[in-house]
Amino acid sequence: KVHRQRHQQGTIRALSLGLQGEVALQSGADLACNCVWYLRDIHRDVLVDVVNYFVPDMFSPGEYIAHKQACSVIRRGSCWFKGQILVRDHVIGEDMILDSEHLRDSVFPKSLNYVEVMTLQREDL
Repeated sequence: KVHRQRHQQGTIRALSLGLQGEVALQSGADLACNCVWYLRDIHRDVLVDVVNYFVPDMFSPGEYIAHKQACSVIRRGSCWFKGQILVRDHVIGEDMILDSEHLRDSVFPKSLNYVEVMTLQREDL
């Protein structure tokens, strides 16, 4: 599924920006935005731009989800993180907006099974 999503993104990039945003909203990418506290309730025009930067990614069991400069929303699967199990709609790395590296979390979740995430890079904000 992740491979198919990446392939489809290439096709979608050929569309106009407005149509790209509409397709992204219809696909449910806006739901990933609603999971991140600082992306909730943003204006629709901004939402259309932001959802275009979410990229699907997948991790195997036992893999660390080590995105230092990114925010990921779990779409499928589960992870172990600081004594808790994270499942669908949990956010990893939402502290990426902090300027200071010392303030960001240095512990990364470990996947318990196959995990699909939607990832937004800090540089894309």
